[in-house]
Amino acid sequence: MNPIKKTLLDINNAYIFFCASIYLGMFWSLHFFWFPNYPKTLNLDNYYDAIIPQTDLATKFFFITIPIMSVALLIMLITEWKTGLRWVPLSWIPGLLIPVIVQQRYIEDINNQFKAGVTDEVILQELLQEWMWLNDIRWIILTIMWGITMYFFIAKAKPKYQAQSHD
Repeated sequence: MNPIKKTLLDINNAYIFFCASIYLGMFWSLHFFWFPNYPKTLNLDNYYDAIIPQTDLATKFFFITIPIMSVALLIMLITEWKTGLRWVPLSWIPGLLIPVIVQQRYIEDINNQFKAGVTDEVILQELLQEWMWLNDIRWIILTIMWGITMYFFIAKAKPKYQAQSHD
């Protein structure tokens, strides 16, 4: 393979791992550091500032990174189609689509309720529990996807795959 093409492909695949790692870090942090404290520390007076600005920024960030990642995954799929690793980009189809659907279909509704202003503590706690549970679904899926992506790079470092051409 042409060295420039190889470098561009490496950058492409590294971007996928970069996005997978951002997802991994964000969801592991939420699950282990923030979620355990939310039920006992968030209340009607402080939940908004603890959730909404961060989720709005994350939404804007991923609105940019996910489409680029989708193109990068398509490039990975094309270049790996004739190798034993085509299953990696294929697995990203549900691995990226399901978390996005969970966000858009279910979590966004809860975010909108948070933004509108929750006035009952019981409802706030119910919404928080559902919001955390839905995000934990994404945490599990995206952790698996990070592992799959890491496997891709480990496999590519093995002589069997280094000898294969992607032309």
